[in-house]
Amino acid sequence: MNVSEKKYNLIDLFAGAGGLSNGFQQTGRFEIAGAVEINKAAIETYVHNHKSEKQIIITPPDGEVSDISNLDFKRIMMEKGLHPSETVVIGGPPCQGFSNANRQKNYLISGNNQLVKEYARAIDEVSPVAFLMENVKTMNSATHKFFVTEHADNSIYAYSSEKHLKKINNGEDPFWQIDELILLETTKVEYKELIDRIVEMENVKPLITNEIELSRIRSVIRKLKKPKTYNPTSLKEKKELSEIKQVINSLLKYDSGELNAEAKFIDIVNKALDTFKEIANGSNTDNQKLLNNLQSFTEINQLLRYLKELEDERIYKVEGPKAEDPEIDEDEKLKVVVKVKSYNIVVYLEKFFKYLGYKITLGTVHSNHYFVPQKRQRFMILGVKADVTKCDEITFPKRYSENDFTVRDAISDLEKISPSHNVEENELPYNVALNKTLMQKYYRSEINKNILYNHINTDSEPLSRKRFEEIKRNEGKNFHSLSAELKEVSYTDASRTQNTVYLRLDYDIPSPTVINVRKSMWQHPTKAVALSIREAARLQSFKDNYVFKGSKDKQYQQIGNAVPPLMARAMAEQILYYLGEEPIHYLKNEFN
Repeated sequence: MNVSEKKYNLIDLFAGAGGLSNGFQQTGRFEIAGAVEINKAAIETYVHNHKSEKQIIITPPDGEVSDISNLDFKRIMMEKGLHPSETVVIGGPPCQGFSNANRQKNYLISGNNQLVKEYARAIDEVSPVAFLMENVKTMNSATHKFFVTEHADNSIYAYSSEKHLKKINNGEDPFWQIDELILLETTKVEYKELIDRIVEMENVKPLITNEIELSRIRSVIRKLKKPKTYNPTSLKEKKELSEIKQVINSLLKYDSGELNAEAKFIDIVNKALDTFKEIANGSNTDNQKLLNNLQSFTEINQLLRYLKELEDERIYKVEGPKAEDPEIDEDEKLKVVVKVKSYNIVVYLEKFFKYLGYKITLGTVHSNHYFVPQKRQRFMILGVKADVTKCDEITFPKRYSENDFTVRDAISDLEKISPSHNVEENELPYNVALNKTLMQKYYRSEINKNILYNHINTDSEPLSRKRFEEIKRNEGKNFHSLSAELKEVSYTDASRTQNTVYLRLDYDIPSPTVINVRKSMWQHPTKAVALSIREAARLQSFKDNYVFKGSKDKQYQQIGNAVPPLMARAMAEQILYYLGEEPIHYLKNEFN
């Protein structure tokens, strides 16, 4: 093994707030050559924690947005003077699942999942000596799949065409197969001629595509299904009323194009428009009538959205949809079905990385195995160039300690420091001199003054405070520990509320998976208050010198999205081992 000061260049993709790269840097053997991140608040945090060097964020020559789909990594390597043998790529491409077609067990690809292919493209173009990819633990499930696309050279579609799949499959039986997608299933059989016309169209244009507007429409439909007549006229409903007006505005601007002469289509749009206007005016008297008006509108918009998605993603269609495809089944339902070819994401990535010459290991990794005071599971793929490692196979690092760090180990020293409620008040005095735990000494190890950053929480509403106080008083665990009165005041069906809502942390065990703890209303173990940003960051294993930027909610979100630095650090040490190197600072020594 070589104990040296040599540092590997690190390219950090989908960098977020920087938890993954921070763990690698803690070994003393990696330095950031560049990071790719599109979220403005996360960029602000990342840049601040890297000496405020804005150029650390990689952007295309003709733009300011760090969008991976617009980056040429071969050019970047050349411009930065980076050599593949001294470069490591890390990152966690978002993999947000797939849109569910009419609640059937069939899925259309979401554009977000193209980002997994963009990560694969980056590995192909950079050809790093090693890489680490992390993702949600459910990534290796049957529903996470790609669809075979038409082939297009020098594009992301070159990584999902059948030509490409055959090339990387090494002559084995195909891992892609015929799949069936239900684009529409409706009882409105009288619309068959209109549906025939829609699926024949060359260019489809959905009625509503904006995610905020789509979410509001779904919310309106849920409320129309309730017994109470829905008229959002109160001050509390100001936001939803504004978004309903936004839907109305979009429909007024809609150009029906090829469907302009289709009387049934125009009628569907006009009925939807009148329905939203009636709700916006507070003149609704019949929920069921409005629901009936919106059924055809939502179904037709869904069909148009899915057809547009097939077109935009260049998904290869084995059959249909064509005019003869929409048909009425034996249950008197009108269906639009398309046959495509699909394949599992993880099977593809394993095949592709091995084709590129990597030895890899993949699977679920547990953060608490590496001193993180939290039970978080992530799916990871670790790869090392086969021609640079002497090991026959590679694995993830074994568990470092049988004993888990707890919430007490992580945050008990902050108990008597009252959080501020204002992001502008980002520095509080830290005067805890003695009795710090090993974990707390780690957090404070790189901060030279008695200051605590980001110890900020929500100035909770009276109802939230009442709930916090009752849960604490009764030594409850979460929302389900509340009295019926405090549950039902704002939840129609309280039984469906997740166990992570109003979660009160337990000092004596590791934290559950940290999410956006502000949205989920997480509570301190011993105080009837919301968990602070710094406390959440500590549960993720960020040191206290790591400062978060942006609005309060964006800081909470960055932390919830992050990879725990100590978990990343263990992976970095493993990569160094396979490269015949050692860290300058061993993780195990940190907690002796």
